This record gives sequence, C-alpha cells and structure tokens, in this order.
Amino acid sequence: MSHLVVASLDEAPHVLHLRTPTTDNASAYGAFGFMLARLPQKYLGSPTGILQGITAMLRQDAGGRDVVIVVDNPVGMDDMSTGVLMNILITGTARIIAIAPHVGDLPADFHWLVQDGRLSEVTLETLTQQQTGELLSAMLGHRLTKALTSNLHAMTGGNPLLLESIVTEQRQRGNLVLVNSVWTLRGDVVLEGGHGLEEIVRSRWSRETREAKEVIEMLACARRVPLAVLASVYNAKTLADMEESGLLRVDDCAERWISLRLQYMSDIVRGWLTVPRRRKLREKLLEHNEPALADMTAEDLMVYAAWAHDCQVELDPAHALAAARASVRLFDPVFAIKCAESIRRSDAEWAGGQREKAAAYILLSDSKQALAAVEDVSDEQLDALPINELAAYTGVRCAAMRGVAGQSGLVPHVLDAARERLERLGKDTESEEHGRAVRRLDLEEFVHAAHTGEYMRVMERLEMAAADCTVPHLSHSIHSSIILIEAYAMTGREMDALRLSEATAQRIAEAPSPGAFWEHYRLRAFCATLAAGHWRSCLRILASGPAATPSELQYRGAVLELAIGMAKLFAGRGPEALESLLPAAAQLEHRPVMNLLPLAYAATAFAYAQIGDSTNAYKYLSLEGADGWAGGFVTNWAREFCTNMARRWLGEPDARERLVSAAKEDIAQQRYAVAGINLVGATVNGRDEDFLLMEQVAARRQGSLARMSSLMAKGSLGHSSRLMMEAADLAARLELDAMEARCVALALDYARLASDQTTSRLAQARLDRLSELVVELPVVPQGNAPLLTERERQIARLAGRGVSNRDIARDIGVSVRTVEGHLYQVFAKLSVSSRRDLLGLI
Repeated sequence: MSHLVVASLDEAPHVLHLRTPTTDNASAYGAFGFMLARLPQKYLGSPTGILQGITAMLRQDAGGRDVVIVVDNPVGMDDMSTGVLMNILITGTARIIAIAPHVGDLPADFHWLVQDGRLSEVTLETLTQQQTGELLSAMLGHRLTKALTSNLHAMTGGNPLLLESIVTEQRQRGNLVLVNSVWTLRGDVVLEGGHGLEEIVRSRWSRETREAKEVIEMLACARRVPLAVLASVYNAKTLADMEESGLLRVDDCAERWISLRLQYMSDIVRGWLTVPRRRKLREKLLEHNEPALADMTAEDLMVYAAWAHDCQVELDPAHALAAARASVRLFDPVFAIKCAESIRRSDAEWAGGQREKAAAYILLSDSKQALAAVEDVSDEQLDALPINELAAYTGVRCAAMRGVAGQSGLVPHVLDAARERLERLGKDTESEEHGRAVRRLDLEEFVHAAHTGEYMRVMERLEMAAADCTVPHLSHSIHSSIILIEAYAMTGREMDALRLSEATAQRIAEAPSPGAFWEHYRLRAFCATLAAGHWRSCLRILASGPAATPSELQYRGAVLELAIGMAKLFAGRGPEALESLLPAAAQLEHRPVMNLLPLAYAATAFAYAQIGDSTNAYKYLSLEGADGWAGGFVTNWAREFCTNMARRWLGEPDARERLVSAAKEDIAQQRYAVAGINLVGATVNGRDEDFLLMEQVAARRQGSLARMSSLMAKGSLGHSSRLMMEAADLAARLELDAMEARCVALALDYARLASDQTTSRLAQARLDRLSELVVELPVVPQGNAPLLTERERQIARLAGRGVSNRDIARDIGVSVRTVEGHLYQVFAKLSVSSRRDLLGLI
C-alpha cells in the first residue's frame, strides 16, 4: 500500500521504512534502533542529542531530497520513538505515512496529529476474497487451496496488514504448509498473539473503558450473543459506541446477534483469560440457566458448547448430543467428537452420542473408528431408542460398514435386523412415525445399492419413491430422486438423468428446508452430468445452492476442488485440471474426506499424463496404489478409470485390456454409461472387436456422448473420415477438446487413405488449431508411417521426451536391455537415428 503512495509523489523521495518491534516490552527508541547504531557517540548522551542526531542523519542520507517515513503497524511503538516521529513531522524534516488496521490502533500522540490536521486519515478499501487470494499468491508463491483463501479472508476481513501477520504466524507454527507446491492449512487457524497481532489488540484494549473491556471479554468467550440479552447486562450506550467505533458487529436478523467484528481479537483476548474468569463471565450472562434446546439453532448450539468447553464446564447430555449433531451438520467433526465424548454410557443419550461420533469419524474418513463407536451400544440401549432414532442409528452404522474392507457385504443383514427390531418395537407406535422409520431404512437400502453399483436391483422401487410427492413423504421422495439421478445416468439413461436433475433442483429450492438436500444433490447430480459429457454444467452444479462457510470449506473444499479438477480432466484439459487437482490432493493428505485421496492421486496422474509429464504421472500412480481403501462404486470406477487412462496415455499395453475388462463387467450389471466411457478410452488405436462392442453399448445409451461414441465406432470400423468429422463436431459442441482432437486425427488419416483432399485439408487445419489447445494429442495421424506396437509406442514417447533408458525401464517395469531392444526396432521402423526425432513422430 505504502509504495503506491510514494510512487504517486512528483519526485523520487528518500524513503525510510520503520517497523515496530513485536516484543512485549519494546525498548526505548526501538523503531530507530538501526539508526542509533550509526550515531556518533556525541549524540547519545541525552534524548535531545539523540533527536538531533537522528534528524541530522536523515538529512544527510536524503542528500537534499524530500524524506518520507513509512511506519508499518505503529501499534505498541515505545514513547521515545513516538516522540522522535512527532518532532520530525512538526519540524518539517519528513512526511509520515502510518499504516494501521484502524485509526484507533494508532499511538495516542498520533490522534492529536490527526485532530490538528497534521495527519490525514485515508480509509483504504478492504480486499475482496479474490484479491486476498491474489495477495496470498504474491506473498507465498505456488498454488493455494480455496479453503486457505476463504479462511484467511474471513479472519482478516480483507485487511492486508492483518493478513501478513497471520500468514507469518501460521507458517512459523507449522500450520500453513507447502505440500507438492500447494499451500494448505493442516488444521484450524488458532492465533497465539504473535507477529504484531497481540500488540494491535493490546493497544486498542488499553484505550477502552472498563465496561467496554468486559464486553470484549464476554464476546471473546461467548462468540456471539443476542443484542437484547447483552443489553440487559451492559449499558446500551457502551454497546452503541463500540459498534460505531468498529469493535462490534450486529447482524441484520430478528435476534440481532452481536459479536466482535474481528475474529483475531476474539481469539487473542480469549487466550488471555483464565478458566475462573471465563466461568465468571458465563455465569454473569446465563445466570446458571441452561438455554432451551428448542430455541437454539445449530450455530447457537456449537457456540454454547464451545463456551462450556472453554470454561471446563460439563455440558448437559441433551445439549452435548444436540451440539454434536449440529457440528456434524456444519462440517466440524473434531468438535462433534469432543461433544459426544462428554456423554456417559449411563446417560439416555449414549446411543445418540455414539451415532454422532460415528458420523463425525465418517467425515474424517476413519470408518473403523466409526464402526467401533456405533457397535459400542447395547441391545437394551437400542430397544430404548424411539423408532426414528433407531432408523437413523442404522443408517450411520451402514455408512460406517461400507467404509471398512470386508464389511460392506453385511449391510443387507443389518438392514434386515433393523426392520425386524422396528416391527417389534413399533407395534404400539403411531403409524406415521413408524412409516417414516421404514422409509428411512428403505432409503438406506437405495444408498447401499448405489454404493455397490447395483442400480437395477432397486430401480423400480426408486422410481416409485421418487414419484410420491405427498407432503408426509416429501423428504423421502426428494432423497430418492437424487439417487435416481445417478441410477439413470450410470445405466445409460443420461438424458432422463439430466431432466430429473433439473426437476429435482427445482423441488429442493421450493422445499421448506432446502439445506438438508443440497450437498446430497450436488454430488450425485455432478456425477450424472459428467457421465453425460456436460462438464460445463458440472461446474454450474457445484456453484449451486448455499455457499460454503470458511469452516465448511476446511472439509468440503477438497471435495469441491477435486470435482472441478475431474470435470476439466474429462474435457481433456490437463493443465487446467491440475490447478484444482493438486490443491485437492494437498488438502486430502492432511484432512482425509470420504476416502477420496486415492481418487485425487489417480486423477492427478491422468492429468499429468495428458500433458506428457511421465515423471509426475508415474509419481502419482505410485501414490494411488500405496493404500488399501474401501470406496463406493462411483469413486471406485472413477479411480480405476483415471488410473487406466493415465497408463493408456503413457502407452502401457495392458491398460487397454483392463479398460475392456471393466467395461464388460459394467455391461453385465447394465451400467452402460460407464461401460461406454471405458470403451472410448480403450479404443485409442483400438481393435475391431472393441469398436463393435462400443457400438453395441452406445445403442443402449442416450445423449450426445452416446451418439459421439457410436459415430467413432462406425467411423473406425469403416475408415470413414465423414463419420469421424461428425463425431468431432459433437465433441466440439460438448467442448471435449481431447476427444475432438482424436476424432479429427483419425479423420485426417482416413481422408488421406481415400485420397480425399478436401476433407484432408479441413481436418489438417482443424488439427493444427486443436494442437494449440491440447498439450499432448491422444492420437497422432499416422500417414504412411510404419505401425508401432503398444510397447514400442510407449517407450518411443518417453525416449522422445528425454527420459533415459534406465528411468524408462524403472517406470514401466522392464529391464534396460528390453528398452534398448525396443528402441532399436523403433529407430529401424521410423528410419531415424536420434531420440530427438521421436518426439515429432510419436
């Protein structure tokens, strides 16, 4: 900021930058310490001498130019340094630019200068979230995760000075780390008052009245309080003055929630307070009364529970359970576990607490711990549950089992046992309550069928449930519709899936509580839309619904970035995909979510393969296969597809067979969409039998992607340049750059074979344009070049990029002698003698 002001001056001045020491006890003349070391001894005998010496040195260093002193964050500046600055300004020796978060943070003497007109206050606009990200990139270099940018922007309010302080502190604490060229947070940002932040707070604190200080303490502990409640304890004028001075924020809602405007102030002040002081403040506000659960929102519950934990006060079991449930819902699994662990085994809430604890562990991708939590509930405790709670417990138990290897197959037995228990316990229960519990178990069965990819087994029941729009069944109907979107898409009914997706989104928007559906909807609608080839629409789906809060992005951010990267990856845009996939992988390494880390590794390997970076592609392939894990059908399929396609692009011969084998398994389960996608990947330089199979599968699918794969199969079988150009046109409409390039390259080959000069010229011009968009063409026109085997092509591609024989042998798992033999055959077939010549030919 200061350099812009300095640059605006008519002549280049002599600029002196002063930084206030960040120690608690600033020494006299601390800001000018570097100048004191240069002063002759004759000036050091008195304050007047030091003042004269510094003034003389400034003039000497300036050499006749104007002097501008820039003071970064003068909060906590010692009195002697302040006195020197005052004298310099009053005598006209220099002009001063002082940068502070707020005018109230300046030293007291500076206020006199402002009031006297010797200093002018210039309020700078705070940064937007995008600008915060740009500044962070300039400060740190490398890529940033969205969660990092969102979190730091929320904490600083877009103030660049605070941003610099927090970044410095988090880096020194080891919480802000660089992972594979991506900056990410390892955990929540906890401020410890270092690097100038505590000085800012203490300076502001020292100028407040006694009552205002207690209000700050109260809100630091309570986080937020209804204005009416706080006004019943403190003077309304004090609160109004604090709001006007920028200390407090009052939300524009019915409750008029009041909180400290800056989160860093809340964190630092709370750190000052002892546990007895926190308890005293809590008693003053609550007067030993527990708030009624019915009157509390999810955010209220979390704030109330956090305050109790800060005070080391035991939560009532009912409040602990409700707070744990709210924490799971708002994506704070660590705090959910803390709340649930305060519930005793003898409490009636034990089973519910274990359920919420398990749900939190599932968010953390720790399914073993989740399963252990739900299984630590006795039959007697289960029988004591209301039937709707029993159904919810069963749902979480099934989710935990699906994440543990070898347990997923037992889920149907757990559902059967739950239905039997439900019938036994629900004989004397109101029929509607029993019906809701039954529908909850039915929904869990639908979820499990989607998890295992057995869509056809429940298709008819799913359609019936989705069509039931009666008010009592509304939630069940919408959730069933969301699963049905995925079922339609995976089984080849892509257009039906897209139509249902639009209708379901409208139903969610009109529902009384839409927030309960959006996350479920976005994930399945995204998968369905991507299977149809509409990757641009995928990005719009991800942006739909309520925006994620910074705390939610700590866990959801990786999923969001992975999804964005997958959409661009399927479009053949490897470089763009990496901008999201690398941050996703970095976040997932520190905060595992939904067992998605292996998929992130596989997708990143595929993206690197698309751009011809075999070294990084093999690096991420080795990471992808390093961990055993349990995932659902869609994530398993996507992981295996990305892995096989990465190896396909790298030229490994076995990749085609794995893709064809996977496609045949999908055909047996009537999952025609994913079978078709696998076959499109398998048929790069494919065989006639694979093209025939791809054509048959395309006939069982809907939409442009199905039509494109059909044209590709027929065009390849008949060597038809016309059909391949039609397929290329469809790919262009879907903006699938790599697919368009593949079709055009084959059209060019077929046109040359048929001596079709017109099509040949059109295809060549189009391929030239696409070569600028697609870093590594999936198919290179063969012309009259001799046909290479898959292994020869793989080795030639790597050799052409400068990879040594030894590294090629290590990467693809063969001996160096084998690599040398294949290169001999390649050189002979292509009539070249240099590895440099291979890059343009292969």
